[in-house]
Amino acid sequence: MRVRNAYKLWVALLLLPLLAGCTQTDDVEAIFGKTWKLTYITLDGKHEMYDFWNRDGEAYNESMKQLAYAQTYILQFNGLATGENIKGTLSGTTINSTTYSGSWSANGRTNAFKAAATGGRTSDLLTTKYMEGLTTATSYEGDKNNLFLIYTPAGSSQTFRMCFKAID
Repeated sequence: MRVRNAYKLWVALLLLPLLAGCTQTDDVEAIFGKTWKLTYITLDGKHEMYDFWNRDGEAYNESMKQLAYAQTYILQFNGLATGENIKGTLSGTTINSTTYSGSWSANGRTNAFKAAATGGRTSDLLTTKYMEGLTTATSYEGDKNNLFLIYTPAGSSQTFRMCFKAID
């Protein structure tokens, strides 16, 4: 019986470093050390552009035309990581070379995200929703290839995802 208990203890001690070595912390530098391009904004759990235009085909088509340009809806993070936390400045472009800039922070363990930005505003509805999402996002998900900023607009019960792809 003692040999069996000693064996169990030995196995538990061998497994302890493996369990202690497992973390659920994102590599925030790998995620936020990139330049991102918006691909679409969707309801959480969906995979297509949300109809902010209420079936106004002309307005939708104009927004999609702007989104298709390589230098529109770009988001660049600059920051310094301290453990699981990272914070710094952000900048980017929306449409017609309109720029924005601000500050941001994220936590690789809790996936919390917060940003403040000025500029970037235009009369385009997608740009308005983009800036709203960026400045009200409370969490993120992602890796070195894809970034999702998750937000619930003020006065809404719907949760949205801004979906980005890495471009560098």
